[in-house]
Amino acid sequence: MEYTLGLALIDYIPNIAFLIGSFFLVRTVMLVRGKPCSRMCMAGSFLVFSGGILKATWKLIYTLGIADIQWMSQIQFVLLAPGFLALLVTVILLARGRRKAAAPPIMAIAGWKIPLLAVMTLSSLGAQGILTFISFKRKAPLAASLFIVAVLCMLGMSGMASGSEQTVAAQWIEEIMNSIGQISFGVACWLLYRNYAAEMTS
Repeated sequence: MEYTLGLALIDYIPNIAFLIGSFFLVRTVMLVRGKPCSRMCMAGSFLVFSGGILKATWKLIYTLGIADIQWMSQIQFVLLAPGFLALLVTVILLARGRRKAAAPPIMAIAGWKIPLLAVMTLSSLGAQGILTFISFKRKAPLAASLFIVAVLCMLGMSGMASGSEQTVAAQWIEEIMNSIGQISFGVACWLLYRNYAAEMTS
């Protein structure tokens, strides 16, 4: 598959945006559910970020002609599935309100790409859907709208991935869509954190 240097570099943007968003999501979970849940949220965020940043780094060193370290690309599926599953569990607990709860164990993973991709996609969509619901419930419509944008971008990327041939132009569209989605997620998490923090300090 052909990549350009610009395409490889832009792949870092959604990962950085996700990291910023997950930072505020962890802080929100800490405010509402306490340390056990926030640690699970942090673990899930770390897995998702690690999978994305390793894939981006593989793409960069491959584009520069340094090496083709396939495990850096393929491990994304292994890390993202449990990562998004952990995020799904924590936002379900977040939606249940202020009650300290022990973090449930992360489920084991079996199989390879297809089941992992299914878990990753469903868990991510579920987590962001619940965050959208929480935002509307807490009268934070801008945060809710940005979570919806993030979901739509994810669905758009899934549609493109299962569609036509992966040309350079198609990859640019996917990366731009991914960046918009993750930036929306990051800003929405920050807005939701501010919403909870304002309530806690009032």
